[in-house]
Amino acid sequence: MSTRDWLLIAVTAVALTPLAFFTFLPWIIQPLFRLLLLPHYRLRIEGQDHVPRTGPVLFAANHVSWIDGFILAASCPRRGRILINADFLRWPLLGLIGRRAGLIAVPFSGGRTVRGAIRAAQKTLDDGQAIGLFPEAQITRTGLLGPFYRGIEVILAEHDSVPVIPVFLDNLWGSFFSFSGGRFFRSRPKARRRTVNVVFGAPVPPPITKFAVRQAVLIAGVRACELRGSRPSPLESIDPALPHLTHPELGPLTGSTLDLHIGNVHQIGHKPGSVGLPLPGVALRIVGTTEAALAQEQQGRLQALVAGRQEWLDTGFQARLDHDGFLYLGATAPTK
Repeated sequence: MSTRDWLLIAVTAVALTPLAFFTFLPWIIQPLFRLLLLPHYRLRIEGQDHVPRTGPVLFAANHVSWIDGFILAASCPRRGRILINADFLRWPLLGLIGRRAGLIAVPFSGGRTVRGAIRAAQKTLDDGQAIGLFPEAQITRTGLLGPFYRGIEVILAEHDSVPVIPVFLDNLWGSFFSFSGGRFFRSRPKARRRTVNVVFGAPVPPPITKFAVRQAVLIAGVRACELRGSRPSPLESIDPALPHLTHPELGPLTGSTLDLHIGNVHQIGHKPGSVGLPLPGVALRIVGTTEAALAQEQQGRLQALVAGRQEWLDTGFQARLDHDGFLYLGATAPTK
């Protein structure tokens, strides 16, 4: 839709009575979000052809900022529902509108309420609709893709035929709504408009695990970084004194950060014996003798996919990835 169409919808929405606006909100939510984002965010979207146009589908995206849910809803070719932290819907009016727009509140703790959110997501799939979620379950405080929670596996326990589409939202670290600089809402954006690259990847092949979905999101992230034209600048959160991996040909591949504990938020930045997590624009995998990617905790040859390169490349290391995506190096692999 053009900007003119969005403006027309917005004017129409304002002209409607509050009751009519509330009634039609689920059908106008995408153009409305695009209109709200338009002054400060330019969306560049790729991979929408991977998204099935009908039937149940689950979108799994990385989580960088407070407005990720709006960006996902504005860029997704399917109208659906999104699991979102209950804190976003804490205020009565915002909560009422958000739920009407399709947001499902997920509390940070509380077994019964969490199960209720999972059941709501499963019902959405049962109804043949789309559901989006952020498997990290919290906004990254480091700029790196964090560990995924098991919620995605629980939701799909009885829906193993549902397509899972990985989504990567790029170029949001450093924005006003991210934790860049050590806190949210730190400073006004320097650029008038920020280009956000949104990449929908190919469906994740079964069996669906949180590890497999996380790997697919990382691969979508490499493509998203390529849309910038160059690899992202080093993150200020990376501690060079902590273990990391730099390849002589491919450059920096991993990094570590300090652990973060703020209230209920706990994010692991490094693990003993590990060289950290993949940096933005990098995806890592472990392969065996058949060149097929291995599952978590399996030892094999380390390969890297780096933004600007066209294929997976052997690094010359033996390694393994744990269930959270941290890399552990073994012996140097024999050269071919």
